[in-house]
Amino acid sequence: MDSDELELGHYGRIFRRSWWMIVLAMVAFALLAVLFLPSQQDFFESRATVQLVPSEADVGQGNDPVVEETEALVAASLGDRVVEQSPFDDLTFDDWTENIAVSPCLDTGAVVLAGSSCDTQILEFLYRSDVREEAQTIVQLSADVYLEARNERAQTLRDNQVGRLEAQLADLDLRIANEEAVLGTFEQDSVEYNLADIRLRRLEPERLEVRSTLNQLESTPVEVGRVLSPASTPERDSSGIPLPIALAAGLLMGLFIGGSAAVLSDRLDRRLSSAAETEVDLGVPVLGNIPRITEDSPALVTAVSSHTPGAEAFRRLAAAALAPRNGYVVDSITVTGANEKEGRTTAAVNMALALAQSGRQVLLVAADRRNTAVDRLFGLNSQPGLNDFLRTNVDLEAARVAIGQCEERLGIHVLPTGTGSPPPLSSNGLSSLLTVAQERNMMVVFDSPPALTHADGLQLASVADAVYILAAFGRTRRSELTELRVQLLNVQADIAGAIINRTSRLSILPSGAADVGTVRVPTGVPGTTPQPGRGGDGTFESLQRLAAPSEHVDPEGPPGPPQATPVEARSPKARSATTSTEDLA
Repeated sequence: MDSDELELGHYGRIFRRSWWMIVLAMVAFALLAVLFLPSQQDFFESRATVQLVPSEADVGQGNDPVVEETEALVAASLGDRVVEQSPFDDLTFDDWTENIAVSPCLDTGAVVLAGSSCDTQILEFLYRSDVREEAQTIVQLSADVYLEARNERAQTLRDNQVGRLEAQLADLDLRIANEEAVLGTFEQDSVEYNLADIRLRRLEPERLEVRSTLNQLESTPVEVGRVLSPASTPERDSSGIPLPIALAAGLLMGLFIGGSAAVLSDRLDRRLSSAAETEVDLGVPVLGNIPRITEDSPALVTAVSSHTPGAEAFRRLAAAALAPRNGYVVDSITVTGANEKEGRTTAAVNMALALAQSGRQVLLVAADRRNTAVDRLFGLNSQPGLNDFLRTNVDLEAARVAIGQCEERLGIHVLPTGTGSPPPLSSNGLSSLLTVAQERNMMVVFDSPPALTHADGLQLASVADAVYILAAFGRTRRSELTELRVQLLNVQADIAGAIINRTSRLSILPSGAADVGTVRVPTGVPGTTPQPGRGGDGTFESLQRLAAPSEHVDPEGPPGPPQATPVEARSPKARSATTSTEDLA
């Protein structure tokens, strides 16, 4: 493991653990943005304006004879005529309708409220097209077609008025002719003659008025408007969102949504995620953070990779374990936890190796008898061990025999699980082992099963001088730690501290499993002597035994002096254990 690692904070651990959620959200939102956001399209715009001249064809009244909004709607309904007269064969009615805009306010973006009017008597035509020439031609054609239609409408109204006046004039001519004929049939100065003459005199002015109106209509040209500004030179513009911007927006949105989902998931997740949570739930300090096990940091990191952060972490734990507690020297420790597969065996073995490197004689007891990881790790499968000792009288002599048979591996003495099915764990047997280990000035390290699920774990915790609780980030739940603390306090266990496994360090090396697996001590390590393979499945036939720590330590740093363990400084548990086993003897 590289020592130059990036230490992440709380949110860094969240994002590292839920990276897949963030990546999935970013990919999903990027695809949605590309597929559904309007893509960027380039086009050309051209404008033309028409000035309207009020005519009798308009529906306005008083001071506002022209209703510009109505005229804009009329202009926008002439698509068929524009398409028919268009020089572009590919222009369709739908294309013209989609790209034309007619505004009565000289601004196509203006909003005309109901009941209001710009009162400009001007219409602005705007047309968009992918082709420059088409934009200019079609907007001019649209304005011309509108003026043509407006002129036709006014001319039709003029023709209807002329027709009505001509019919009225013909009727008056006929009535005058009749009155003149009647007038000739009567004697002058007769009553009938005078009445006919009066009617004739009334018809003549009316006829003259109708004729004058007709002549005025026929002589006045029809004027409905004109092109105020012809089609402008098309300007390039674009609409929609560029693809890079849409993609970036989707990625940012996905990052925000994915990050929020990761944080929310972490808030709802009651598994451990920080050292502070561990200290709050257990009420003891965190004494060590164990980095992940990698190819360069194997399970026996303290022995074979002594200059790595993993080895240094276990040495710091060993230093804490060697410190006197409440005025007495610790002679036995147990490493336990709440669940299976949290890395307890790895921690116990490496702490034992670190204690041995500090100068203590160490006895590693494989007390997790449902898991033979220690046996497989040191190649001690099918060797007599703890189970075989518990089937004896569990007195001092049997304990001396059991410890005397322990083989030394990597500078520590290992009491394996043993053979056969596990018998009940005896408190007297544990006391005997502790007493004999004290006689030989050996520090005992118990590889304990999880105390929350196995009674053996609580029993080992009750006899050990110090208990270390191992918690795994992302696996151990806070409620389990709280319950474990209560259980340990109920058996009067001395909880010395907590150990965090699988810490959130971002390493450039590939991470591996934190559980003990197939581990080999490399050949060629200074101070190793070949040993024949022992039992098991042959997996550990290449396991080498390192000499005592003082024989192969770094020449640049002298080994630490052995720590004396005077009897008068023994812990209260050790003294009580000695008394009870002496009574048994």
